[in-house]
Amino acid sequence: MSDNEIKKNVPSTAIPAGFGFENEHPVLSMPFTVKVGDQKLEGKRISIAEMEVVAPKDKIVAGSKDIATLIFSFGDFTVNLTAEVIATDRGGDDTCVLLFAEPTGPHMGQLRFIINSFIAGDIVTLKGLMSYTGPTQPSAPKARVERTLRDRLRSIGMAVASLIIAFAAGTVVFSRYTSTYEMHPVFIDRAGLAMQATVAGQVTYVDPDAAVGEVAYSIASTTGDVLSFQMPQEGEVAIASNIYEGSTVLPSDLILTIFNDSSALRLRTLISIEGLTRTLTGDIAAIEMADGRKMAVEIVVNDTTRAAALRGDIFVPVDLTVTDYELGPSEVNKSARLRLSKTLRGLFGLGQE
Repeated sequence: MSDNEIKKNVPSTAIPAGFGFENEHPVLSMPFTVKVGDQKLEGKRISIAEMEVVAPKDKIVAGSKDIATLIFSFGDFTVNLTAEVIATDRGGDDTCVLLFAEPTGPHMGQLRFIINSFIAGDIVTLKGLMSYTGPTQPSAPKARVERTLRDRLRSIGMAVASLIIAFAAGTVVFSRYTSTYEMHPVFIDRAGLAMQATVAGQVTYVDPDAAVGEVAYSIASTTGDVLSFQMPQEGEVAIASNIYEGSTVLPSDLILTIFNDSSALRLRTLISIEGLTRTLTGDIAAIEMADGRKMAVEIVVNDTTRAAALRGDIFVPVDLTVTDYELGPSEVNKSARLRLSKTLRGLFGLGQE
């Protein structure tokens, strides 16, 4: 027997109308009313695809299309939905099943909301009437809080404090970027005439009480010559702490200092060639004392400074002059740090002010 003969002998089963919609969506028993033309029918069950209404067979013609109005009564208000429906031959003796011609039509959103609310329990029924217990309006936006004067003052205070902190931080960063400290300390001594060794050798004689024109000290040089130095002027004489008869000295070592004014002070230090160049091109020099005082100073370039620079020394001796402060005798033998800071013009490479 061929396959075609087997197919011919299999009885065909008729596919019922509306097969594609049957049981696809949950059908809920809930009260509603349907108006189809002049007929007002009581609804029994409904889904988003179909509904079952009370209607004798002779009142609804299977396959007919009509505009239906679904009425959901909630006691204080009603919801009316309009949709096109198609009558079917399904149902009992006194019921009929109506299909929605366009299940996704304009009515779908409201109908789905009602069905979902019924499933969620937000809709309850009592004697054929429905009551909605869910939210009736969207949540209201948060009310605008009125700010009091105290709140405004607090906000202003916080803003001012933030600006002060930002300014302080910027000042610190700017200062660190534009300022440097020299390696050597600044020594504060009494101002006087310093007498230094001119050759390397050994001190053979020293007399701090020598009169003007008499020999103040003598040095036996390494070449065999003995050099004697006369006292140039009157005044209080202070011998360097490491100078005595028999001590060894090198060129430029301090032998003694003659003071003719006990109130004058001298600030000395060694400055790097780079630092000296910066001060000569407009950078601001200042000293910082151990107690926190800051004083602006000027770099005094003398012949010793020039000679050391021309020799190629990395650090050269300079004197400092305080410009905005009066130093007293109590500052003698104290030390400080030399700080160099760029000006705004120097920061942008505009040279001296």
